Amino acid sequence: MDISEKERIVKKNVLEIFKENFKVTKTEEEILNIRPENEFDANYTDYYESILDIFLIEEEYLENINGKVKHTIKKVTELWNSTPHSFASWEFQY
Repeated sequence: MDISEKERIVKKNVLEIFKENFKVTKTEEEILNIRPENEFDANYTDYYESILDIFLIEEEYLENINGKVKHTIKKVTELWNSTPHSFASWEFQY
């Protein structure tokens, strides 16, 4: 799977997690520019923790994935590639 395919998968999932956590009716383009920790009084940590769980990213990377949603997508794509539990390592298991 190439990086653009992984980014597409991450984007789809992160947007869905965002919509579920914050129940927004904004367009995807508007969501990409939102910084959850600045715009919502709700517990935004659940949003980030869900992302860590889905992509099997260690909690130590939590501070690396916060910020605007579009930046979260980029960072998660990078981390998903480099963590020992990522999809890439599963491909090579027999």
